[in-house]
Amino acid sequence: MSLSACNSRTPGSTTDTAAPATRSVAMSAHRLALVIGNDSYQHVTPLHNARADARAVKTALKNVGFDVTLREDVDLQELKAALRTFKGKIAGGDEVVFYFSGHGVQFEGTNYLIPTDLVTQSADQVMDDSVPLQRVLDDMKEMKARFALAIVDACRDNPFKGTGRAIGGRGLAPVTAASGEMVMYSAGAGQEALDRLGPQDSDPNGVFTRVLIREISKPGVPADQVLKRVKAQVVELAGEVHHEQVPALYDQSIGEFYFVAPRPTPSGDVVHVPTPEELELSFWNRVSNSTVPADFKDYLKQFPNGAHAPEAVLMLRRLERPNPRPPVAAPPVSVVEPALGPPMSPAPAPHPATAVAPGTFGGYATSTLNPGTQLRGRMMLQSNGGFEYRGDNGVRVSGKMDLSRPDNVTGTGTITQPRVLGVPLMRYPDGSTSTHMTLRGKIVNGQLQAQFTDPFEKGELVFDLANRL
Repeated sequence: MSLSACNSRTPGSTTDTAAPATRSVAMSAHRLALVIGNDSYQHVTPLHNARADARAVKTALKNVGFDVTLREDVDLQELKAALRTFKGKIAGGDEVVFYFSGHGVQFEGTNYLIPTDLVTQSADQVMDDSVPLQRVLDDMKEMKARFALAIVDACRDNPFKGTGRAIGGRGLAPVTAASGEMVMYSAGAGQEALDRLGPQDSDPNGVFTRVLIREISKPGVPADQVLKRVKAQVVELAGEVHHEQVPALYDQSIGEFYFVAPRPTPSGDVVHVPTPEELELSFWNRVSNSTVPADFKDYLKQFPNGAHAPEAVLMLRRLERPNPRPPVAAPPVSVVEPALGPPMSPAPAPHPATAVAPGTFGGYATSTLNPGTQLRGRMMLQSNGGFEYRGDNGVRVSGKMDLSRPDNVTGTGTITQPRVLGVPLMRYPDGSTSTHMTLRGKIVNGQLQAQFTDPFEKGELVFDLANRL
């Protein structure tokens, strides 16, 4: 279940019950979710994006098959009513998620969810006029839900610190989940959860929620692994702005739960979802024999502590080492031709790596992942055939081409998806952010026309090699 209080708030409230999405065959249990976002607190500090977080979580859960009820800016009576209604819908064996985005506070080890109309006169009043998180967890246990998840993103500064009363403290207290339950906080004890990564961060969602909604849409990843990935990414993002935020996970779930079930193959087998170690090894296998420094830089950027990081550093040093001065040519040696027979023919000169002068050229790429779209970009070509393509959308392709035969251009490379603030904007179906590609084409009237193929897409690369940028 989830509690989230890291968002901007404005007055008003909406109600939305989403119809269940099409379920995988593997999903036989009823899937229910109650999502709450409180921004407009009347007597304590308002929040700025709790409603936006709640709406994003509602959409993400609906897309993976949950029947979602959304409530915004609820007072105490509305909060209690929403919980009663939600409890009444749950039957034994169901899979349920509760998400709350708003203020939360803890007293003597008990966590309380704060409604929008709370008036803070004393600690006793806060306890009387708020809803303890434990009530939500007990409801899930009482109704014998097969799996229950509570995610709490309510770890902010003490909402009552400006009232002149020492009520509660920052952060939520650790919780003991019952059998079959998981509880996650957006930040650890005493930590503050971030809404933004800085003044230039325009994402409408808090740091924790933006990672959560992306990860739960990935197929074939068990829930515990999804939440561990969320934790790792939030730690990384917060660290980029020198902030400590370590989401806390309390797991007493039994068996495996999937937001999106593994996809069966035509034979009925379940598709294997690669582990982070397997993804790292796959990336290394694709670049280990490369002669392009950018390949090893990409590896070190994505896997700075990877098993092959020392080798990547060594290869990068070798490839970036200045070329030694060419040896002085030895004086020509006279060759006495035999008295009989024709003179010896010189051996044919080898093909150069490229018949095109190096430089930067403009062009575009197409992809079956974006049908009908030309993605503009530029290609930087080296004298040895090495190239790097940079798309205006941030996609990069680095590799090597043989352009010595204009009618038969061949090459290989690595496609890397763009990142914003360290977070990839897109992942391939196997969870990776880069993949190996091959290309084949020709040069016609100074224009490179090549088709590329990788495990997930096909497309064209078209560049004007007759005009440098």
